[in-house]
Amino acid sequence: MQRLAILVILALAAPAFAEEAPPPAAERHASIVADLGLTVVHFGYQHPIGRHLAVSVTAGIFGTYFLPWFDLGDDVQGLGAGVRGTWFARESGRGFYVAPYVRVHGVRGTHDDLEGSGPGFTAGAFAGWSFGLGAKLDLQLGLGAQYIYQSIDTDAGKQTSSTPFVAIDILLGYRL
Repeated sequence: MQRLAILVILALAAPAFAEEAPPPAAERHASIVADLGLTVVHFGYQHPIGRHLAVSVTAGIFGTYFLPWFDLGDDVQGLGAGVRGTWFARESGRGFYVAPYVRVHGVRGTHDDLEGSGPGFTAGAFAGWSFGLGAKLDLQLGLGAQYIYQSIDTDAGKQTSSTPFVAIDILLGYRL
């Protein structure tokens, strides 16, 4: 009787420990993504371009509310767009990933009580883990480093922020 109970438990537990079989690259699907990182709330499209690679384009809002806390620059907000490449260790698009990116944006903010606007960009890379939340949802969580540059033209002249900073990646994808 004990042997039967052990066999039943093992049979029920085996699927929980089995590694996900990666689908062939041809079966991977594009995704609609929400990029909810440290500096952005972007929405976009991710497309697989190989067995382990995907590229995404996004657009949305940008902000550096945290830079003044560290005396590294001004708090600015704006709109922008980005491009991101992602290498997945597994063909399934889940598990370990590395994702370099670049984003450009137009920003508006204040420096010494003078308001201004101008261009900005960020570039960096993340490393993290992509979790499957069912068949259609993916959640990517990662950490990395980024370079932040922004320039606002005020009545007192051009004010710039140029600094490296930590990067936090939170990307939610819905497979089409």
